[in-house]
Amino acid sequence: MAMYPPITDQQVLDLLAGRAHHSRLVVEGLYDLYADRLFRYLLARVGDPDAADELTTEVFMRAMRYLDRFRLNTEHPAAALSAWLYRIAGSVASNYRRSERRRPEMAALADWWEASQAPDPERWVEEMEELERLAEAVSQLSEDQRLVIVGKFGEEMSNAEIGQMLGKSEGAVKALQHRALRTLARLLRGGNGREPESHEREGRRRQAGGIPAESA
Repeated sequence: MAMYPPITDQQVLDLLAGRAHHSRLVVEGLYDLYADRLFRYLLARVGDPDAADELTTEVFMRAMRYLDRFRLNTEHPAAALSAWLYRIAGSVASNYRRSERRRPEMAALADWWEASQAPDPERWVEEMEELERLAEAVSQLSEDQRLVIVGKFGEEMSNAEIGQMLGKSEGAVKALQHRALRTLARLLRGGNGREPESHEREGRRRQAGGIPAESA
């Protein structure tokens, strides 16, 4: 089962029909369709629910500001709109992470703890740490890789649908997903996210640098 009901092309066409004269109403409709989806994406990017909530609002403020610049793909309107909103969200998240290169302060965590009324403080701290690790790992993926992961596992879109959203072939989507999952696995295990070099490629690199391959 998908996490959310799929957004249809007709929904998008109906919603955007009056955007030239009713931009605020259009953005309210976009909020109803996308707010929860974008919140989850931003939460995975920044690892802080309060920040993700604020950034979700910022995404829709930007969407309202630039709505007249959006060019609708009439063949795949839902995919085109999703790509546009997720790219805005990606930009907002990147800006946030550049300005917040620090862990949340203990006072902020305490305030959130009191508000959450979680029954198990130790478990809550563990989940916060896991969320921060995931956010850090996701931040090291390319934007296209992040969008593939969101589309595939957040909204359970098909490779064809993700390809339409990104303007890529299904083969390219599969390759992006494969690389993204391998990178995430390495990062969450404590690696640096770089692809390991094969022995053959390492040998060629050493020979090119004047180092005999057999001395490796």
